[in-house]
Amino acid sequence: MKIAYLYYDFLNLYGESGNIKIISNILKYNKIKHEILYLSLDDELDFNSYDLVYIGSGTEENQLIALNHLMNYRDDIKKYIEDNKFMLITGNSVDLFGQKIMADGTYDGLGIFDYNITRGKRKMAEVYLEGKIVKNKILGFINNNSYIDKIIYPLFENEGIKYHNFYATYILGPILVRNPEFTKYFLNRLTNKKLKYDLKLETKAYHEFVKNFKEEVCE
Repeated sequence: MKIAYLYYDFLNLYGESGNIKIISNILKYNKIKHEILYLSLDDELDFNSYDLVYIGSGTEENQLIALNHLMNYRDDIKKYIEDNKFMLITGNSVDLFGQKIMADGTYDGLGIFDYNITRGKRKMAEVYLEGKIVKNKILGFINNNSYIDKIIYPLFENEGIKYHNFYATYILGPILVRNPEFTKYFLNRLTNKKLKYDLKLETKAYHEFVKNFKEEVCE
């Protein structure tokens, strides 16, 4: 299995590399051979060879640098998604896959999905949302100033994108570390196996957070 971690060196805010670490740990625990490719601007991307592509969160400036690079692969990315290959996108990298990003100027997105992004007041909030595709609610936090104008294929409750095997969410955490049931769902689908898991610590942390959860929003 080949896992492409794109822009690991500059789309890496909020400890989002933890998503890659937990995926790798679970695959090792199940003795599944895998290779993590740490890829960035100097690398040629070969989407035909990847089983999973992961992109994390970054600054708005770095986001546009990544977008400029990904534009060279727009058709490859669209085919990758339509071919039911797996992508996991977190934080403001969700912005890249829409039609337009309207910030200081207006920038063309990859145009994969029919939504536009505007920049506004930064929002920071702990979230606890209906999971939709899993029984447990989803935990995490949001810290960005991106406002999406429409949600067509929600992954969670009025949030994110789930289209074929494309999973995108603004929720940070890292989301896989903080949501063990969603992690099991995602990894079982990725491997097409019912895997074994040792997520006792993550499960305990999840339930402790739920017990003490208070909705707080900072702007």
